[in-house]
Amino acid sequence: MVRTVVEALRHALTRLPDLPSARADAEELVSRLLGMGRGGVLLDRERALVPAEVERLESWLTRRAAGEPVQYITGRAAFRGLDLAVNPSVLVPRPETEGLVEAVLDVLRAEAERWRAPRVLDLGTGSGAIALAIAAEYPAAVVAASDASEAALATAEENANALGLSARVRFARGDWFGAVGGDERFEVVVSNPPYVATGEWDLLPDDVRRFEPQQALFSGATGLEALREIVDDAPLHLVAGGLLALELAEMRAGAASRCSTISPDARACCSPGASAAPRSRRCSGRRRGSRGN
Repeated sequence: MVRTVVEALRHALTRLPDLPSARADAEELVSRLLGMGRGGVLLDRERALVPAEVERLESWLTRRAAGEPVQYITGRAAFRGLDLAVNPSVLVPRPETEGLVEAVLDVLRAEAERWRAPRVLDLGTGSGAIALAIAAEYPAAVVAASDASEAALATAEENANALGLSARVRFARGDWFGAVGGDERFEVVVSNPPYVATGEWDLLPDDVRRFEPQQALFSGATGLEALREIVDDAPLHLVAGGLLALELAEMRAGAASRCSTISPDARACCSPGASAAPRSRRCSGRRRGSRGN
């Protein structure tokens, strides 16, 4: 019988014996269950659990043992210090995407004198992780975020409201640049688009295949359909010297460079995604010929 936090942690480990992340999962589930940080769980090990908490934990452990991601079970995910609501309509935010945000922030800081109020567009925002992190960490940014999914956009707006960032981020529904005006220009366009080919289904982890939204994962037979559309339309929406920052599998990075039509002085940055391919990070130099704002 589980009575205390320490017993709940031990019990969780016995329920998740085949998961390499069992200890981290147990701590995350118990901490979310009790509404405290993981550090608090480890410190307050003798805290008593009420029967309703024990019952919910059992339900959560059953779901996790069946492969469901912890974040969908608890409905929460951490991302660069933000606590986000997530659900199966959006991807689980990953550490690789935190690196994409950092790459964007590096450029914003470097261009602070030139871009006093940089306009940033997050395409395919999902939970809003990228847009909200940039808004939170770079207050001068004027952020917009789009998604084709009504459910995903509702999740992003919920997160913006909960974080007190709703006045800082404008949300719009639509496919890629179709969500913004044809004459809108941005200093930065950032996206974590679908980049998995339909034939690569078996390369994905089981929990990703079974639980995460397929429309946010797959991009046609080559994995390049969304990427091509974004890169082709980016010149119409980037200012001179603007940045196009993308997360994609390393195996797609070469294709991104080959199909790039970004022009006057536009820059492209590819950050590694969560895929089975080797990971590296690459940012190109400026390319001649970009449009002005």
